[in-house]
Amino acid sequence: MLANRSVQAGAPFGDALAVAAARHGVSALVADVLAARGAPIPDQLARDARAQIAQGLKTKRLTLQVLDALSAEGVTPVLLKGYGLAVRLYPEQPLARPSTDVDVYVDLEELPQVAAAMARLGLSRHDDPGLADVFEEHHHLSFAGAAGLVEVHFRLIVTLGRGGFDDVSLRRRARDYVLDGRTARLLDEEDEFLYLATHAAKHAFLRVSWLLDLQRYLARATAFDWARLAERSRAAGFHTAVATALELVQRLLRVPLLEDACRHFPQSRLRGAVDRWLFSAGAVASARVSDHRLGAFLVRLWLVDSPTHGVRHVFDGARRFVRRFRAEE
Repeated sequence: MLANRSVQAGAPFGDALAVAAARHGVSALVADVLAARGAPIPDQLARDARAQIAQGLKTKRLTLQVLDALSAEGVTPVLLKGYGLAVRLYPEQPLARPSTDVDVYVDLEELPQVAAAMARLGLSRHDDPGLADVFEEHHHLSFAGAAGLVEVHFRLIVTLGRGGFDDVSLRRRARDYVLDGRTARLLDEEDEFLYLATHAAKHAFLRVSWLLDLQRYLARATAFDWARLAERSRAAGFHTAVATALELVQRLLRVPLLEDACRHFPQSRLRGAVDRWLFSAGAVASARVSDHRLGAFLVRLWLVDSPTHGVRHVFDGARRFVRRFRAEE
């Protein structure tokens, strides 16, 4: 999307392209597209692309270190996003799809072993001051240090008015995986797609890279049971979020959706009209709403599945705001 606009708009758009690509975490991917077309690569975009490759290498290194440390504690985690996803969706150059942290998903009972593994890596726990009890109100613990940031999920995700997946079923369906000689696990393909779509919605579709991930996932996973995906997303409270993500991929990235996908994730005429305005190509590229704290909060409110989820979203957001305000005093 960004690269297409740059070629059409010409050289004056180059600086704006570099800024937008960096904001969305796709500098290296956009540079590759321009190079393949024989188009000039703006200097700033080239510098940002090299920086993103370096970040991808750092994340890869930390991912493998985390897997080694957890293996020594007898823990085999489920990999979420990050390098484990990039090698599957971007096999031509996984480092071009960097991430800023490492996400792993473990059983709640494994957290003591995980904490020991993080300590050996020089990572210490960092808590969000907006949370009174992370185990009651959130889905992961954060461990940070010189090596980077690791988010250890004891639930897959809790967001959009306290929606959440059935973690027991998720772990039962997870599949074995080997990453660079290390043993790990992955979510079932349908669960992983729902998670990626929900994660993008949770962040108000702040980054185009998350939509590109969905685009690539749809291209390689052709045997989805869309009725089952719809059932799981409704049970979790994320059906609206996933339907919106699919509509954005279809409209902005021009991905034709199968009839089953459209039938099981329909949008009303009103919601479709609002989404075309709220998530227009310009709005998504500029992140003018999703990069604003109140704007992102309201976008997430728009994406909840029910009035009950909406009330919870407002209550939880207000409570976190007050706690963070007090912590900063």
